[in-house]
Amino acid sequence: TTTGRVIEDIDLLIASTFTGDFLTPSVAALIQGKLGLPQSVGVVDMNAACAGFVYGLATAQAYITAGMCKKVLVVGAECMSKIVDYTDRNTCVLFGDGAAAMLVEHSPDNPGFLGFHAGAEGQSADRLYCTNLAEAMNGEELPIKRFLWQDGRAVYNYTIKTVPPAVKALTERAGMEVTDIDWFVPHSANIRMIQSIAEKLSIPMEKTLMSVVEFGNTSSASIPLAIWLALKEGKIKEGDILALYGFGGGLNHAGVVIRW
Repeated sequence: TTTGRVIEDIDLLIASTFTGDFLTPSVAALIQGKLGLPQSVGVVDMNAACAGFVYGLATAQAYITAGMCKKVLVVGAECMSKIVDYTDRNTCVLFGDGAAAMLVEHSPDNPGFLGFHAGAEGQSADRLYCTNLAEAMNGEELPIKRFLWQDGRAVYNYTIKTVPPAVKALTERAGMEVTDIDWFVPHSANIRMIQSIAEKLSIPMEKTLMSVVEFGNTSSASIPLAIWLALKEGKIKEGDILALYGFGGGLNHAGVVIRW
């Protein structure tokens, strides 16, 4: 309703999450049913952990560019409280539950997607995981079962090493400089990590949007929640350039540059 548009005329619903209740049906299907959307609406889940919402936006853009859809609803939703070990103070105090959505719509006269960049280091997959059907990875038994576990130092080092040059590569693909960005919206993992990334990119914290203070680390919901908070505060204006960058479990990262 905040867009002034009717949700019933979307073509596709993409849900970014890794905390769904079921292996099947998908969270997207459950949302479609809950909202009572027409049976003509396609539904699909995406699991890229904290980079998932960015991948969802990029996928929506791909469907629209290919002419297969005109309107795509992208939802980022996580219930982290279901998978944290409340006896482990290294993780349980960091995470929160949250959900947010963005509507991606065809606009021939005002394209909003300016660039995309992504990458991964699957060799380090066991540095951040939550088991499901398997309890071993790459032939090694995983010590923690059914709870989220991370090697905080390894994830931090990967992020600080990888994300700043990746953001520069993203802006280059968009045909611009980092200084052209009006708002930087990284995954809200924690404030220290965000400050380090912004410092390496020479982006002022005043131009960096976060949701971690209000909601904690909400994984794939953190980026759209940060944008929602900024919109409520009147920060983001039409025509602003936003660089969104997600990073986390995989280990993986992905970013998009969009014009609001």
